[in-house]
Amino acid sequence: MRDLAKEVGVSVSAVSLALRNSPKVSKEKRDEIHRAADRIGYVKDGRVTELMEHLRSYRKLEQMSTIAVLILDVRKSDLKLYPRIQAFLAGVEAEAKGNGYGVDVMFLVDLGVSPKRLRNILIARGIKGVVVMPFQTGVGKLDLDISGFCVSTPGYSIIDPMLNRSCPDYLQMMDELIEQICRLGYKRVGFIMTYGSGGVGHKLYSSSFLYYSAQIDESLRIPILRRREIQREGVERWMKKYKPDVVISSGKIYRVLEGLGYNIPDDLGFASLEILEDHKKASGVDHRHELVGSEALKLTFSDINLNNSGIPENPKVVLVDSHFRPGNTLNKVGRAREVKLRATK
Repeated sequence: MRDLAKEVGVSVSAVSLALRNSPKVSKEKRDEIHRAADRIGYVKDGRVTELMEHLRSYRKLEQMSTIAVLILDVRKSDLKLYPRIQAFLAGVEAEAKGNGYGVDVMFLVDLGVSPKRLRNILIARGIKGVVVMPFQTGVGKLDLDISGFCVSTPGYSIIDPMLNRSCPDYLQMMDELIEQICRLGYKRVGFIMTYGSGGVGHKLYSSSFLYYSAQIDESLRIPILRRREIQREGVERWMKKYKPDVVISSGKIYRVLEGLGYNIPDDLGFASLEILEDHKKASGVDHRHELVGSEALKLTFSDINLNNSGIPENPKVVLVDSHFRPGNTLNKVGRAREVKLRATK
């Protein structure tokens, strides 16, 4: 770094700031220093860089007291109706507390301000880091100028702008769920899709199930019951036609199946895609939403430490592994079937 400072004719501290994209050095000078670094072959020492980022992180966490959490389309009085948002928020709050931050939760429907006014509020409160909760009604655009802020989001809901995000690993969780079902001896595995068409969850769940279907005998294959056909009559027709011995779906379908007279798990096995939204003892997948919220905030912290703000040039996606959780909706029904769907060494 001293050689680089001599090459450009600036101080070592200016070189250090420029290589971390600090706004304390003008863009023109930062670009000049980066070009000189490429020219003379400057390469960071990874161990020193890691140590310095840790020390800078500690100092900044002491200086900055608040992270903003934006909840876009849920009123504060209705939060209890959205367990996923509650879990994301709990993860963010725990991570913030562990790093010496407070959390300012803003319910935008209740706040009722324009995007420009919201930006001014964040600036006035000295907030640099922001976590934006996903839309509850599908995918959409975040209508906010985020220049100067370090922003991340849990989930795939916000598609404009593309932000750094942490997400449950939908493909891995469906692979694991099917493998567990097969180990219990179930043969005729049915899948009733309740996720909206075109969403990431819809695509990845379907991809996993179709890959599984391609690995088994044709006589055991059952087509996916699509979302537009999941009214009671459609489910009843599908069940009678294909006779699955286990169904993968959500709590809504669990209740439909019970209403049709199926005794779960004695007559029919049921595996939940989201145990958070089903009765608490269902067999199925734990999306680990608290960990997803925690990882989202870590992405914000990383940008704060590196002085990266605004829309990221190369957005990052952190995938959080799910866990299968045994419950009272699946039984051991026969000889284990070994089906390998997840990548193995």
